[in-house]
Amino acid sequence: MSILDASIASDLEPTRQVRVLVVDDDELIQAGIRAVLTQQSWVGQCYGAGSLETAVVAARRWQPSIALVELSVAGRPGIEVSRALSAAHPHMRMLLMSRVGRISRTVARANGGHGFISKSIGAAAVAEAVRLLSQGRSVFPREEAAEAEQLSRRELDVLEHLVQGYSNPEVAQVLHLSRHTVKQHTCAVYRKLAVRNRAEAAAKARQLGLVG
Repeated sequence: MSILDASIASDLEPTRQVRVLVVDDDELIQAGIRAVLTQQSWVGQCYGAGSLETAVVAARRWQPSIALVELSVAGRPGIEVSRALSAAHPHMRMLLMSRVGRISRTVARANGGHGFISKSIGAAAVAEAVRLLSQGRSVFPREEAAEAEQLSRRELDVLEHLVQGYSNPEVAQVLHLSRHTVKQHTCAVYRKLAVRNRAEAAAKARQLGLVG
């Protein structure tokens, strides 16, 4: 498990069998992950879904405690799927995954995610990540441990608009905030990202995966 944050490592097994939902529009990958998980003694059932709509239906019907969600599902961003599932089933823990992309700890958590893994880490590591989530842990790549100080949801909102080129007054209007409040959030973003201006903030945000 060297690819994961060492602070989450544990030898404890879940105290009960868990139900898992795998949300991925690639049928072969979905089937492969489900096959790996169903071999685990602590997994009761493992279901599959290939779209946001079928994921919501499956979650409602089977009440899984863990969901693995690909970063892009049938043309929809994985964080949109994660956000919808989290809103409908707040007790379900979400593990975001991708073969080529990445997502930051901050963005994952802001959209209902409790972890992120690369599909390339191998079957045993995927199973271990799910096991850790079932214990109430969070799972992120080791390099994410050094990420910039966590931004609040409102600071992320401001940052996203700044990256898109909005001025402070425009951000204030769109987010229904005072200009003074937006300025405070902007200063907090600069401080937490250790940058000096908008250009540096935009570059750092993209580097960390805080914005698309």
